[in-house]
Amino acid sequence: MIKKKSTPIIFMLLMLGITVKTYAQKEIGNIKAEVKAIATVSENKILLRWGVTTPTAWKYANKYGYIIERKTIAVDKEILSTPVIKQLTPIPLKPYPMMEWKEFSEENNQAALAAQALYGEEFDVEMNEGENGLLSIINKAQVIEQRFTFALYAADQDFKVAKYSGLAFIDDTVKPTERYLYTIRVALPQEKKDLIKSGGVYLGLLDKKPLPEPQEFVGVFKDKTVILSWNQAILKKYYTNYIIEKSENEGKTFKKLLGTPVATLGEKEKNPSNRMMYIDSLSQNNKTYSYRIKGISPFGIEGPYSKVVSGKGIKPLTHTPFITDVKLNDQEGFLSWEFPSEGVSTLSKFKLVRSNTPKGKFLTVIDNISKNKRSIKLENLQAINYYKIVAVGNDGGTRESFPKMVQPDDSIPPAVPTMLNGTIDSLGVVRLQWKQNTEIDFLGYRIFKANLKTDEFTQVTFEPTPNSVFVDTVNIKTLNKKIYYKVQAFDKRYNPSEFSEVLELNRPDIVPPTAPVFTSFKSHKGRVEIEWISSTSNDAQSTIIYRKEKGVKEPWQMLKSLPLLQNKFIDEKGIVGKTYLYTALTIDESGLESEPITPLKITVLNNSPKPSIEKFTGYVNREERYIELNWNYKETNTKEFILYKAEEEKKPTMYKVFKADTNKFKDRNLLINTKYTFLIQAIFESGAKSPLNKIEINY
Repeated sequence: MIKKKSTPIIFMLLMLGITVKTYAQKEIGNIKAEVKAIATVSENKILLRWGVTTPTAWKYANKYGYIIERKTIAVDKEILSTPVIKQLTPIPLKPYPMMEWKEFSEENNQAALAAQALYGEEFDVEMNEGENGLLSIINKAQVIEQRFTFALYAADQDFKVAKYSGLAFIDDTVKPTERYLYTIRVALPQEKKDLIKSGGVYLGLLDKKPLPEPQEFVGVFKDKTVILSWNQAILKKYYTNYIIEKSENEGKTFKKLLGTPVATLGEKEKNPSNRMMYIDSLSQNNKTYSYRIKGISPFGIEGPYSKVVSGKGIKPLTHTPFITDVKLNDQEGFLSWEFPSEGVSTLSKFKLVRSNTPKGKFLTVIDNISKNKRSIKLENLQAINYYKIVAVGNDGGTRESFPKMVQPDDSIPPAVPTMLNGTIDSLGVVRLQWKQNTEIDFLGYRIFKANLKTDEFTQVTFEPTPNSVFVDTVNIKTLNKKIYYKVQAFDKRYNPSEFSEVLELNRPDIVPPTAPVFTSFKSHKGRVEIEWISSTSNDAQSTIIYRKEKGVKEPWQMLKSLPLLQNKFIDEKGIVGKTYLYTALTIDESGLESEPITPLKITVLNNSPKPSIEKFTGYVNREERYIELNWNYKETNTKEFILYKAEEEKKPTMYKVFKADTNKFKDRNLLINTKYTFLIQAIFESGAKSPLNKIEINY
């Protein structure tokens, strides 16, 4: 049984594109397992590496082994019509037997890890202090997933471990002018052959390329430490490990650091970084140390060295300056500070920085102040200044003094704000603007408003605003049609300017006027006369009269827009005999319309005088007991005749209505010895009437 070894590990992305995240998750039934392969050229050989994508596929592969098939695709850059096929593994490749790992695992940590994953009765990985994040999660996963994870990881770190694990092969039967397609599949039984998809790779000896140099290798030297970093992301398809070498004699000889080669996870789910980092300790400061790195490919091939990075450990800055005094003279002054003498050896220089507020952004006023100076002249002072002295150490570190407020005398107010103007929209949003003040010590503006010009103005800003624009809101549903504003400027000493000129703005009108009220109408001689009481709204401007024909689907027609003081309208364009609907509404100064009045229904009448009815006579027949009335009327457009009747000393009432073509009538509704009065009148289509014709008959 393989002895379990404690193996500290720094995880990395496998070069085969199979991530640790994939191993540590439960397999999903609808995900197809597959073989993934890569290859490279080394001298006159082609080296193959591969792996599977799921723990279950790994178990099958360990049991049944891998078969490698080679197809010769091209010779001398010409594609063969029939590829030459050769099986490179007559016997499927499987992991070496357990006993053959013993000696190898005793001298190689990665071999011990792979052997334990393959054959160990128990499997866990002892974690170094501080390595309890990702490893803790993996250790809690299922055992098969842990074994799968670490077996592929170990194989990826050492090509010989990959060969022992059945995950690598060297083809030394290749020819320089040929290119091959290698297919690698798990030697599954017939009934399981579709469980794992095969993988492949295409290349030849002509595809040999040199390994690249590590990129962006830098070192940051601190107090007896150095942080080395380089861009591993751009070379992750070439290298799985890096060797770090160190020189203590200015690059004459280098030695490999203990604990290398090193590897990294390369990608993280959160806060991804393209850089790999390594921290090394230095035995002393102020001594030159040099470093270089080189990568190791997943085939165990070492790449070229990076450029050399050199530097010295620097004792950090540990002391802080302290501002002791400020002396002012008008707009100038002197600032003094102290700094411990024992810290001067770690000091590079001082800087003077300034801000408008104690917690604001401090900007450099004077740089490169000698580390031996302890005072500096202050010039171009503003109304309020906050200064700090910054000590800059030899290591680039900084220490800042507490801020010191410097405030010269000032009693001159800023200029009066000018060019104040503004607008109010239909929602009551007020937008004001004015000319910006340019004083160096300018602080801001306060804005005031009132509903009446004679009222006391109220401040609408809680604190001075530095901008020359302001947005306010006002109530537009009010009887006050105007609003008033004025602005005052302040400097940083809160000296106030005079008020600006008062700005008068009109509130937008959103309340429609009241409607007019019809009072009377008449139709006469083909004209319609309408009278009304005008709107009582203060801002009412005019009355609009509309008309449409009754019973006809057509839009309302505007007849006239009349001044508010006019309350009578005569329509002379109506057609006699037709009935029209009339309505009216009011428009105010803002163009708002009132609701229209309930329409009036008016028929256009022609009441011009008409001729009397000719020969209106009556004949009494007492034998048959009736009175026969006769009349004759020759006027055209007669609509009907109306007959009125009355007994003696009584008022006549309408008795009969006859069609226009009727000219006689027999009345049998009579009383003996009674005197009757008959009246007849012609009615025209236009509504006009003839005069009443009268006869009296004794019966």
